[in-house]
Amino acid sequence: MIRRMQLQDADGVWEIISRSLGYRTDVDTVRTRIGELADDAHYVSLVWVDDADGMVRGFIHACRYETLHRTGGWDVISLAVLPEAQGTGIGRALLEAFEGVAREQGGAYVRLNSRVEREAAHGFYEHLGYSCDKLQKRFIKQLG
Repeated sequence: MIRRMQLQDADGVWEIISRSLGYRTDVDTVRTRIGELADDAHYVSLVWVDDADGMVRGFIHACRYETLHRTGGWDVISLAVLPEAQGTGIGRALLEAFEGVAREQGGAYVRLNSRVEREAAHGFYEHLGYSCDKLQKRFIKQLG
């Protein structure tokens, strides 16, 4: 079942972030961020929950992408599925469900980034109709 992310999903989402994406964070931070973003219309977060045991197996998190030079769309920040559940259709179901929400909320397109070494993910996105339109470097500066 796919539904909007809720505070009760924090443990499962944290596990996916840690195991599938390799990001270092803690469950309290994830819980806080879910709470902060839940009612913000600029964000959409969905989870795939196993009907049999109620466990979160995957999630998608996206935000509105607005520029001065193009009609608005959506930017997928994270799409992840537990390693043992990959290849079962969860990622596809989450992405398609999100695309429906994006259409309903007036998005003209969905874009996403995928690290260069995640070649299997690139094939997955291409299979679902996404195409790579540019290569770039990302620069970041920590504040504080």
